[in-house]
Amino acid sequence: MISFSFIPKNGEEEKFLKIYEKLKNEGITGIETIIGDHLPLESYEKYPVKGVHLLYYPTWLEFWREDMEKVREDFYDDEGILNYYRSFKKEILLETFKKQFEDAKKIKAKYLVFHVSHVRPKDIFTCNFDYTSIEVLDETLKIVNEVFKGDGPLLLFENLPWPGLTLKDYELTKYFFERVKYEKKGFLLDLSHIICTEKNIKSFQEADQYILNKIKELKELNKFIYGVHINGIEFKNYFEKDFSNEIKEWSSEDRNGKFKIEWEHMKNLDPHKIYRGNLKLILNDLPNLKYINLELNFQSLDYLEEVVREQLNYIK
Repeated sequence: MISFSFIPKNGEEEKFLKIYEKLKNEGITGIETIIGDHLPLESYEKYPVKGVHLLYYPTWLEFWREDMEKVREDFYDDEGILNYYRSFKKEILLETFKKQFEDAKKIKAKYLVFHVSHVRPKDIFTCNFDYTSIEVLDETLKIVNEVFKGDGPLLLFENLPWPGLTLKDYELTKYFFERVKYEKKGFLLDLSHIICTEKNIKSFQEADQYILNKIKELKELNKFIYGVHINGIEFKNYFEKDFSNEIKEWSSEDRNGKFKIEWEHMKNLDPHKIYRGNLKLILNDLPNLKYINLELNFQSLDYLEEVVREQLNYIK
């Protein structure tokens, strides 16, 4: 099943469906989307939703642990905290994911995507973390095992380059997976995210081999990779850059100003470009792959068809 990432907006349904009808002839079978407050849930029933990417809090560990001193370091004041989490109580995370789980079932999603990761805003530049992957995994398990109970869609855990689930460490990956109680579970391999864990990769050819090596190193766990996010980066040694000027500017801004700098940094790190490597080789190395999703950046619906078709050329 091949889908692409798309978040519906008011007034776009008719135009989207015309484009989608044409892309169906190319093998596209639906979309992966995010359920949010910007549209009523019933609006999603008009779209060919196959997967739901659950809401992602890049920064959540300190809030979950109720370390409000560190939370205020990142969000400054009560208004900033409320804008981000919508509450001062950690239980809001459980409530949010429980509602997302139920909403995804209502629109009959086939699979869910959950980010297993944490990074504080200041650390995206320095990568000097004061928390470990095992800490992130253990706290994530508390949330996952409280939220996902009973029957429901396939739950896929996505890798990120920050502490948590990177899919680079077999023992840590196994540790986490074995402790998830929800039965319908698996992994989603995000190509650009795993590339971002190795700053020395200089080309898609090198990226192909690196990804294949990581799949092999997961041993028997690679049979649980049921989904893939296809996207690429720009190989311009971005992570080797000296970010001292960005950090200085970031330090002097208010929360909104900081967010703009963080967002620009993340777009440079993970721009969701076309993956121009040997995708056939990678996809054929995943024995139980069920869902291929093109997670690509496009400026508007006017560019959607062009971007999707171009990426499909590297799959067919």
